[in-house]
Amino acid sequence: MKLATLKPRLAVLVTQRIPSQETERLRGRAAVERRARWLSLHPLCVECHDEGRTTVGDVVDHVIPLWKGGKDDESNMQTLCQTPHHDAKSKREAAERARGG
Repeated sequence: MKLATLKPRLAVLVTQRIPSQETERLRGRAAVERRARWLSLHPLCVECHDEGRTTVGDVVDHVIPLWKGGKDDESNMQTLCQTPHHDAKSKREAAERARGG
C-alpha cells in the first residue's frame, strides 16, 4: 500500500516592516561610562525633587523614549529612582506603546 502525500497547507506570509521612529542608542563600554558620568553629575531623582524629597537616583532615563523619536544624548536624559518613579514611567510607556502610540 502506497502512502498518499499530503499537500502543504501553509501559505507564504508576506511581511512588511513598519518604519520605526527609534533612535540608535549608545551601547557597550561607551554607554556604561556615559551613565556613570551622568549619575556622578546628576545623582538625585528629579521626580522626588519635584515632590519635595531628596532621593539618590539609580536610573538614567530618556525623557522622550527612543521609540518615540527621543534623542540618545544628554539633552534627553534625567535621573530617576528605580521605585517608584522609573517603574511607573516604564509601565505608562509600555501601555502607550502597546496601544500603538
